[in-house]
Amino acid sequence: MPTYYGNKTVFEMSLERIEYLFDEFENISVNFSGGKDSTVTLNLALMVAEKKGRLPLKVMFIDQEAEWDCTIDYMKQVMHDPRIEPYWFQIPFRIFNATCSDEPWLNAWDVNPKITWIREKDPISIHKNPTQT
Repeated sequence: MPTYYGNKTVFEMSLERIEYLFDEFENISVNFSGGKDSTVTLNLALMVAEKKGRLPLKVMFIDQEAEWDCTIDYMKQVMHDPRIEPYWFQIPFRIFNATCSDEPWLNAWDVNPKITWIREKDPISIHKNPTQT
């Protein structure tokens, strides 16, 4: 049984909220991780973007390099969709490493030539940080 807000379902209210964003803002981007929550958000945004003639939709993914293979397979499917303008970042950055007490930082997409990446970068991804010279 669907949940209702007044006389509208959660689905209808979600579309209305996203339509509001498209009406109020010229530049819309969806941050996408490949998980279930961002997948729902992406698909709702695609529905609205198509209805309003605002395709392709900008979609951003910050790739942490150590992603599950199935997530990357799904990401490739999404980012190569013609309705998507991909912003797939495979750039060097440092994140806190909560899995090891010896090494507090994980250097994703490290530029050190002695380090091998977990997987190769996708040809359509952004390889250089656009904020650095």
